[in-house]
Amino acid sequence: MRAARIAVVVPVYNAAEYLPLCLDSIAAQSFSQFCCVLADDGSTDGSGALCDTYARRDPRFEVLHLQNGGTAAARAAGVRAVSCEYLAFCDADDLLHPRFLETLLHAAEQSGLPIACCRYDTFTDAPSLNGPAPESYTEMEDPRHLEALLHDHAVDYSLCNKLYDANLMRPEFLDNGLAHNEDLLANWEAFLLAPGMVFCDFAGYHYRQHAASASHHGLTAGELADHRAAAAQILAQAPDSVRSSAGAFYYEKLTYLVTRILRLPEDAGLAPALQQLTEELRRGEKDPLLGANSALPRAVRIAARAAVHTPRLLRLACRLLLRDRA
Repeated sequence: MRAARIAVVVPVYNAAEYLPLCLDSIAAQSFSQFCCVLADDGSTDGSGALCDTYARRDPRFEVLHLQNGGTAAARAAGVRAVSCEYLAFCDADDLLHPRFLETLLHAAEQSGLPIACCRYDTFTDAPSLNGPAPESYTEMEDPRHLEALLHDHAVDYSLCNKLYDANLMRPEFLDNGLAHNEDLLANWEAFLLAPGMVFCDFAGYHYRQHAASASHHGLTAGELADHRAAAAQILAQAPDSVRSSAGAFYYEKLTYLVTRILRLPEDAGLAPALQQLTEELRRGEKDPLLGANSALPRAVRIAARAAVHTPRLLRLACRLLLRDRA
């Protein structure tokens, strides 16, 4: 594939209903010196043909037709196929702000930092309105950028609201063996190599919510295992500068997973996983790195204690008060 300043990698799997709007938003970028790699992950709904149509229409779009291997493998294949200075990612049902690439590239080059990030917003039927893009940005030097990745919801875990120096985001980081939270772990690996990041305060990425979105699927034991594995690796790799923060993140992740299980019917088949998580919360309750960590939010500490000591009450509260992202 031809070289470009920025490569936008789009993993595509059975997204024909939403793909045209996604690709139109990429084609409409104010920064035009990009190539877009459409990694068709064995689609069976005509998405592959749509990708070919866009590639014939616009030479900046190129297609990889792959055997189905999952989103992470498709992203990695797209990265391996390009030569570029910077990498960006977009999911096949989402939309980019028309100045997404321009704004993040400007911030990265002006700051000299290898990662640029913006906020994202969500929409269902009607696409989000594009607000003005900022000219200014905030620099987050090490370890502040690691803290932000773990705890700042504006930075978030996603790969899609960021621009990376192509030498930083490696294919092996993307295809890391996880089907869930793979984006968090890939970001963690890249952020560990970076001296910092730059943040642009605008909704540059529009995340579509619909019935097939990840937040709407049934919770599985495999998903729980992936979440725990990502958090455990982060804690194991955390440098001293963010060790306490990573410990709080790990304990909060365990608590979050417990609350997700408790929202489900008691016969959902996750009782063994719930018991394991609860026991780990119990063991870490007085550990200054985990449950007694001063960086742990008060609400999380209360929920964790309730999971250990009053699980029935917490189950009722979870069912009454918590909802999946719509």
